[in-house]
Amino acid sequence: MNQKHKIIYSLDVLPIMNNRWNMGDKLKETIYMTALSILYSHLWYDEIELYVDEIGFKFLYMLPCAVTKVQNDNRIELWMKSKINAMEVQTEPFVHIDTDIFIKKKIDFSFDDVIVERREDTYEVHYKKQVELFTKYTHNLPYWHSNLGYSYNCGIFGFNDLKLRDEFIKSYYDLEKIYIENQKSFTVLKQEGYETCILIEQYTLASLLNYKNNNPTILLKGENITEQGKHADSIGYSHFFGMKKYEKYVVDEIELRLSRIFPFWYKQIKNTLEQEGVKANSPQFVY
Repeated sequence: MNQKHKIIYSLDVLPIMNNRWNMGDKLKETIYMTALSILYSHLWYDEIELYVDEIGFKFLYMLPCAVTKVQNDNRIELWMKSKINAMEVQTEPFVHIDTDIFIKKKIDFSFDDVIVERREDTYEVHYKKQVELFTKYTHNLPYWHSNLGYSYNCGIFGFNDLKLRDEFIKSYYDLEKIYIENQKSFTVLKQEGYETCILIEQYTLASLLNYKNNNPTILLKGENITEQGKHADSIGYSHFFGMKKYEKYVVDEIELRLSRIFPFWYKQIKNTLEQEGVKANSPQFVY
């Protein structure tokens, strides 16, 4: 295979086991989802590495890629921190793929400095109120924009320019520090359902790139999620972001595809889940 970028994944299951989105324990569903995502990518790319915490390692170590066990001392509310941890140890150009993404055709990732999945059109709903609060604490951060008006979805997130990667990692920690030191101020936002850790990742990136006059490569073209979805379908790309991935029809479809397309690894993972006492009965599929 002619592969320019290393493909990396990351997973910290602790937040998933501790009622993320008030949905209870979603360990089994997430293990199957991660396995299917990686196995699809394995059809197209030969250099893949999964960085996974000790709990997840028990169920995914057998996958046909490099699986690295890491110690993620992450706060549960910073559930995407494992991505940052994985990105900062890379020494060559890479593309990080979230575990709820399925690539059913080979995508040749071609970009200059940085690539993201898409430009989001939900600033007013998901970001504006949070940005206003963070702005109270960001006076010493020259790259921070107090009302940028957009953000980027980082389901796909990669760097050719590792110096720019380093700048982003630093900016992430700048905002994480503000959040941790002023967490009481953010309690109301959490109670209202805002995902502050997504802002710390995605809006911070958008602010930094805007400050540097650097336009990222956008994988999914389109002015809104409908147009972006059509483009995704055309290139064989699916992203079940948010709570949608845990809806029953999605969960059942993921396990069905895993069992039918990749039966060898499905059986190994299923057996391991059962040995560890995680309920893993096959769902009843309706045809």
